[in-house]
Amino acid sequence: HFEHALSVVRPSDLSGMLTKLPDTTFSDLFGMDAIIAELRATVMQPFRNPERYVQLGIDPPRGLLVHGPPGVGKTALCCALARETGVNFVWVQGTQLRSMVVGESERALAQLFARARANAPCILFVDQALLVPTEQIDALVPRRGSGATSSENTSDRIVTGFLTATSRPHALDPAICRPGRLDQMIAIPMPDAQQREAILRGMLARMPTTLSADVIQRLAVESTCGFSGE
Repeated sequence: HFEHALSVVRPSDLSGMLTKLPDTTFSDLFGMDAIIAELRATVMQPFRNPERYVQLGIDPPRGLLVHGPPGVGKTALCCALARETGVNFVWVQGTQLRSMVVGESERALAQLFARARANAPCILFVDQALLVPTEQIDALVPRRGSGATSSENTSDRIVTGFLTATSRPHALDPAICRPGRLDQMIAIPMPDAQQREAILRGMLARMPTTLSADVIQRLAVESTCGFSGE
């Protein structure tokens, strides 16, 4: 009952931000089985069983960067992760940050992160991270040796790191990717033939079709080379 209530009741402190959980789930994503399995183990489990990580003295990833070419499903994957985890969710577009670069940008970003942490457990998703200053990432979680216990670090895990996506990982400040900031990288490349076939099968399963498996495989291998899943 508590988990159901948590999934439908949003804290008032997040008013004015996009907090509705996305409709996308892992079952809507095709050809990403290995990536989804990795996210279940490294992101979802710490949210659901933080006490186990405390007992084992394991620090879950503090920040997650999803990167890949445009159209491969980075945003959809991040939204599905938030939906499947079922915790509070804040989604900020990079274009929103772009309009605040001068003057109030640092204050606005600090308030954004502070509100997300105040409403933990929470996932803060910054779609396109190129405009997030490194010092703001440092503010997300106490550093080791800062006096915070491992229990506090783990249970405060939103954003013990945050979730972000970009199609230009090489344009990021290298300091952002140091351990303790964005310390887990998920690469989504252009789908190969097997993944394109899985995408086609998944899409066609939801619509009337008389295509045989052989035709689907031929379409995937021969006709969609270089295509993304978008």
